[in-house]
Amino acid sequence: MTALELSQFEAILFDLDSTLTHTGEYAFKACEWLLSKTAEDTSDIREPYFRLLFSNYRVEIERIVNGAPYITPTKCVRNALRKSLEDVGLEVVNSLLDEVTDMFRKLHVELSKPMPGTEALLQCLSANGTKMGVITNSFVGDVKTILGAFDLTKFFTVMVDPGDMKAFKPMPEIFEYTMRELEASKNEVLFVGDEYYADIVGAARTGISSVWINIRGSSYEKSLAKYGDDTAPLLVLDTLTEFGNYI
Repeated sequence: MTALELSQFEAILFDLDSTLTHTGEYAFKACEWLLSKTAEDTSDIREPYFRLLFSNYRVEIERIVNGAPYITPTKCVRNALRKSLEDVGLEVVNSLLDEVTDMFRKLHVELSKPMPGTEALLQCLSANGTKMGVITNSFVGDVKTILGAFDLTKFFTVMVDPGDMKAFKPMPEIFEYTMRELEASKNEVLFVGDEYYADIVGAARTGISSVWINIRGSSYEKSLAKYGDDTAPLLVLDTLTEFGNYI
């Protein structure tokens, strides 16, 4: 993709967590607290619990994507926390679940900060007249709070979370709603995100082009094999800063 080719897009949509912002490992910090309250020695279960948590959270989202009734991101997190405790054989205490779920959201806001180069990138795109929006699967209301804390909301016409459409990425509804708000058609929109399933597959299912910020170094070949060649992004980059070089 060249700068000239990028200029064909009238609007750019961004993911929030791990794309525009770094979340400061809020999930790990909250889980460390939970495990310290439920097990005397967490050394052997810490890593398995983290893996199970992210897997179980993904299952919660996939259920909704596949047609189950919508539940909030907060409820998805609580369900995943509960299931992961059960999976590693720890006692489930509802009061602790309530407390750690609240901690997840609190730390998500407190520890989030812009990725390097975020503000400069947004300023450049704004100066070029590019319309911008954000789509996140994160907690309802957090996107405006987090971006507002760094005076970044001014760059975005629309900021969408699951509560707006009772949907999660990669469901097309949440992308289509955002495009309507931007008054842009799918061939005029580019999506930039870090999570292949939610972001890149979601963009492809909606018929819009994408750029994958592969911050975790995941296998591109495995992603294509799992989700199909038709989900391929226009570009695969390691950081958001690299994307700025294409403007």
